[in-house]
Amino acid sequence: MITFKKEFDGNCKKVFESDSKIGLLCTVAPDGYPHISLISSISVKDNKTMMWGQFCGGASKDYIKDNQKTGFLVVSPDQRWWTGKALRTSTAVTGEDFDFFNNKPLFRYNSYCGIGMVHYEELVDVSIEEKLPIMKIVLGSIKSGSLAKKALSHSNAKNAEEKMPPYGVDLASGVACLKFAAFVDTDGFPRLFPVMQGRPAGANALVFSSAPYTEFMQQIPQEAKTAVFLANMSLESLLLQGRWFNTDKGGVLKSSTFEVDKVYNSMLPIGGYIYPPKPAPEVYGLKSLA
Repeated sequence: MITFKKEFDGNCKKVFESDSKIGLLCTVAPDGYPHISLISSISVKDNKTMMWGQFCGGASKDYIKDNQKTGFLVVSPDQRWWTGKALRTSTAVTGEDFDFFNNKPLFRYNSYCGIGMVHYEELVDVSIEEKLPIMKIVLGSIKSGSLAKKALSHSNAKNAEEKMPPYGVDLASGVACLKFAAFVDTDGFPRLFPVMQGRPAGANALVFSSAPYTEFMQQIPQEAKTAVFLANMSLESLLLQGRWFNTDKGGVLKSSTFEVDKVYNSMLPIGGYIYPPKPAPEVYGLKSLA
């Protein structure tokens, strides 16, 4: 059972300020889907305040203007992780914290762009320090792979339109692929957690064994709108949005399936949805021949 508290501690502050961590922020889109973004600048200002620097534009920066409830997750280089919820309260484009971010080596020596805005968030809760259970993840991944093959053999996926691009399937299939899921909790805040054991079942679904992370997967309502963020150690990434299905027996979780609805390219220089495909734009006033 993961324990949550209402304040950051000194250990959080030290780890969160590291540039080598993985930082994720989850907002909620107007259509109700969680939206996960890689935000490496997530830091702790004080024991009840989180802050992060906006490096570039994107959907999450638009969504947070209308819905300021967010979730966050941080993973340290030594495989410790924290998850929590926070409410965005204000922003700044000058000042001590603005200078703090822009003077960090990651941004100070960046020749094309620095931090343009600092966002402040009031902490709702944060988990105590957790460790990624590597052996359980490996065993869960093997089991997820078997479940995914079985699911694919019983589906009509061969005749269905493929939603994930080939590089997305390859990314999700990678042994070192980092996977994180998010759902909107009953209080309206998104909750983020690791789901490293997941494996793709073709281009339209991911399958997850019941362990590890059973506690979080069981909290997701059947058919709930969810998101899964994929990334490898080279920080190639892809955001998937879809529906979550839990399979249980006698109240015990057996497995979970995530069915893809939408695919979002989360990498620079151009982020945006790549599925469903958009019609080709008109060029010089001429309609596309497609």
